[in-house]
Amino acid sequence: MSRPQTFTHMEALTSLSNNIIITIDGPAASGKSSVGRLLAKKLHFVFVSSGSYYRALAWSALQENIDVSQETNILVWLKTLHLETRMNDGEAHPLINQVDPMNQLFEKKVNVLVSPLAASSAVRNFLLRTLRELALGLNIVMEGRDIGSVVFPETRWKFYLHASDDERIRRRTQEGEDDSILERDRIDSTRQLAPLMIPKGATVIDTTHLGISEVTEKIFTDLKDSQ
Repeated sequence: MSRPQTFTHMEALTSLSNNIIITIDGPAASGKSSVGRLLAKKLHFVFVSSGSYYRALAWSALQENIDVSQETNILVWLKTLHLETRMNDGEAHPLINQVDPMNQLFEKKVNVLVSPLAASSAVRNFLLRTLRELALGLNIVMEGRDIGSVVFPETRWKFYLHASDDERIRRRTQEGEDDSILERDRIDSTRQLAPLMIPKGATVIDTTHLGISEVTEKIFTDLKDSQ
């Protein structure tokens, strides 16, 4: 896997060494991607959306007509994949067999497949290694559904965003996305492997009535106060 380039420290945490990991977890449309991206830019960190990696695998499985209902099929298929990361304006983009599928990751078929595929132990183990390797020697903001609880449980900077169901549905509709977020949340919260949950020690933020900049500033203030 290709290594991303290194970005500078944020001024507010210059006393810390390299390899600062900030995790942002939460359900769909809670604001974690938008907030994580803005926070990373503010801090000059690398931004990683773990969901883009799961979606990239879902897209690939659709392209190759993989029957993901059988774990054996998934194991064989994963051995044929070449997954690497390309940096684009400080953000990690997954490439599958040298193809960047970013523009197709929110298609309806991908939305339907991503949660069932993410329940696969083979897929989660495959991406767990990938996501951890991304953080080697870097300062990163990574968002997802099990980042603070499973991927980086030891980091001291954990955040969990949530919002009311009505507000999250409104946001998805406003974005023009066709995504059954409540069903995805149900699947992800009840799966046995790495379920969606509030990580131990995470700061919980209700984003229902807050804008992206307001949530980002709350996190930034919390980071400064923790020094």
